[in-house]
Amino acid sequence: MDSVDQAVDDLIWAINSPSLISNVFLDSGGEEKLQGGVQPIEVGDISREHLSEFIKSSKDRRVGRYFERLMLYWLTHVRQVKMVAHGLQIRDGNQTLGEIDFLFSDEQQLLNHWEVAIKFYLYDPEHLRNGSHHLGPNATDNFEAKTNRMFEHQLLQSQRDFPEVAIRRAFVKGRIFYPMEMTGKSVAPARLAEDHLTGWWIRDSELARLQRPNCMYRIREKPHWLDGARACEGSLQMPEEFVRQLSEHFDSEGYPVYVSQFQLTDEGMRESSCGFVVPDAWPNN
Repeated sequence: MDSVDQAVDDLIWAINSPSLISNVFLDSGGEEKLQGGVQPIEVGDISREHLSEFIKSSKDRRVGRYFERLMLYWLTHVRQVKMVAHGLQIRDGNQTLGEIDFLFSDEQQLLNHWEVAIKFYLYDPEHLRNGSHHLGPNATDNFEAKTNRMFEHQLLQSQRDFPEVAIRRAFVKGRIFYPMEMTGKSVAPARLAEDHLTGWWIRDSELARLQRPNCMYRIREKPHWLDGARACEGSLQMPEEFVRQLSEHFDSEGYPVYVSQFQLTDEGMRESSCGFVVPDAWPNN
């Protein structure tokens, strides 16, 4: 699959996938209220070549920046809202207080302030860090800290300079990864959507669990952590080869790896699941 198709798949996933957080917004008075999802999009809504050129104009391969770029394209070229500001710095004299992701007038001419994010958290029942069991691959980040900051700081930044904002919304997509073959129920934090997407995670000493019959694997490379990975020609590895590659990685590197598992279907090799492999020392590494 070429980069054009990947960008289209990623944009459709960014808009149509379930929200990671419950669908609430802050009204003009700062109170949280329920809000429905956005209108789904289809391949026919997107100009493939135009989207590709738009995405290629940015060299930043961070997943969060890529997601933000897709959101900018969707708002301006698919929904065609009136964009007032994007990445607007909020200042008090010489001090920068923060930044507004998107400020736009919607189809009903209501002024919106949106903060957007793509997030991946691993549920670790055995470790509580900074009050959370839902930790990022970089364990300094966690679900509760991120959502609290969005609702208690980021979304309120527009109140002083843009009091006419009618809707302040956190638009967050992503996944929660649970220990492979976890038994028992997890403790869900406030604001986590019930229908959130899920995956699995294991430690590098558990790599043998990936040696399953009729499965193949590939590593997900940034920034394409959004839509399910495709079985590109020559990109898949047999379990033994893949486990050997990851073992060599963890012998020299300390960062987690995001992987896709594939199985053969009537339509060819399709992604059956995705997950993180983390160092044995995680989250204390």
